[in-house]
Amino acid sequence: MLSFIFVAVISIVAVIATFAVGFSRQNQEEGDQYTKTTKKNIVNLTLLNALYVAILVVVLLIYLKYFR
Repeated sequence: MLSFIFVAVISIVAVIATFAVGFSRQNQEEGDQYTKTTKKNIVNLTLLNALYVAILVVVLLIYLKYFR
């Protein structure tokens, strides 16, 4: 049960942080530099999401193996 709470809290924090960045004033004012680096930004976000999923899978496997 504790691991589900842990995963839920991390997920909620990630969603809140994503919306905070998306709706920030600096992000609302589209800059030329941002549009030039769109591909790099997408790759970075994809890597961060993949890392997040990998960590969640490892935590779940550890929980299933040792705490169940």
